[in-house]
Amino acid sequence: MPDSLSRTFARWSASLEYESLPPQVVDKLKASLLHSLVIALVGAETAPGKTAVELVRHEEAKADGATILGDGTRATRCGAAFANSKLMHATNQSDSYLMLVHPGPCIVPAGLATAELDGLGGQALLTALAAGYEAEARIAGDFIPSTQARGFRSSPVYGTLGAAVTTGKLLGLTEDQSVTALALACTFTGGTGEGPRSGGREMMFHEPQATRSGIMAALLARENMKGSELSLEGEAGLYNAFVGNNKGELSYVFAGPPHTSLQKVVAGLGSQWELMHVTPKIYPTAGYNCPVIELMTQLRASHDMPADQIQSITVDMNWLETTYPTPAFPNPARSRPGVASTHYFTAYTCIHGSYPPLRERIEPGERTSGEDPAVMDLLKRVEVIGHKDRPAFAPRITVRMRNGATYQGEFQGHELEWDLATETRRISELFDRMDWPRRKLEGIVEAVTHLEDAASLGPLVRLCVRG
Repeated sequence: MPDSLSRTFARWSASLEYESLPPQVVDKLKASLLHSLVIALVGAETAPGKTAVELVRHEEAKADGATILGDGTRATRCGAAFANSKLMHATNQSDSYLMLVHPGPCIVPAGLATAELDGLGGQALLTALAAGYEAEARIAGDFIPSTQARGFRSSPVYGTLGAAVTTGKLLGLTEDQSVTALALACTFTGGTGEGPRSGGREMMFHEPQATRSGIMAALLARENMKGSELSLEGEAGLYNAFVGNNKGELSYVFAGPPHTSLQKVVAGLGSQWELMHVTPKIYPTAGYNCPVIELMTQLRASHDMPADQIQSITVDMNWLETTYPTPAFPNPARSRPGVASTHYFTAYTCIHGSYPPLRERIEPGERTSGEDPAVMDLLKRVEVIGHKDRPAFAPRITVRMRNGATYQGEFQGHELEWDLATETRRISELFDRMDWPRRKLEGIVEAVTHLEDAASLGPLVRLCVRG
């Protein structure tokens, strides 16, 4: 009988060493870490971020605990990770995997807190991040749209598992303990999709709570209790609960046939790295809007397109991107023309030539004051069309002018999967507009770039504290 999925992940994670990580994987992990840390400092200046920090300061302060980024308060392992997760997600600029999963706000805070408390260095953190990102991406994979269709939000469901694997690796869990950590994470996880469907904001605490649950799963696994061997693929396991069956039958897919193989989840583990497809979100909006903004920015830079001379703009996207959070429970405010819709971000970028990464986060259906009348007029001429044969994050934009000229641009889906050099260049563009000492921001870049040489996380963490 082949090993269970959790056993396979546990054995791989427990034996994973820094020296076995390919250079491109280390580079990618550094890019994700850099993005998460800088975005956390942006989130620290927001009202939601400050509220989360204040809650943890009041309830879980601990003089010898882990550091809350920005603020510098020490708190319990779970408390600091909860607050830092909130900071990384407050502006909707965390990273993204297949549009609907955001590994960074769960994995990075869990890893930072444990590495700091246990006095571990950069190589240990990078190895644990590799284990967590890869396990979460693979376990989520093809199942993400079907999980959404069950009424759950995929990001916290699978983020709990990523946080558990990352924490377990740093704690030095054995193979059997790692199996138990995954079993507990499967039990502790959750998060419904009613918020994104109807405009509720409870989803802003999904990732922070998933981070806390994942850490607890790993800590409790040290008690050497026996966890379910088939916690993922068992008859009553995670896939049956959050996908609807344990046979690989899918209700929705981004593209292709509505079925997958459970063996695919671990195929090529350790040699084919799914984490390479994680995408950082530089703009404060839903992930599927980011490539639209990026592509329109390129089109606008290449062509003269006066707004009053534009007849129409067509945006072709993956069909699931036009029915967020899921075709089973869509949010009409996201799919019709209006503020914070794809139509809006297309028109705004076309008018202004770019979209401000540090602009305050806005949500579909919100009433905002001072909107540019030219943007609100142009978005009425934007048509967004969903296609089942287009990959996620692969928009095609066609601009038709009144004089008969047509301008078109197209992404293939991987353009925003930035390496460290690209992430450094793009995130550094924000530094002059951030309320944070530039020398510290540049120090963060330097520290992350050479993280493998760090004997401890203390210097990097101190750069992320204002005092």
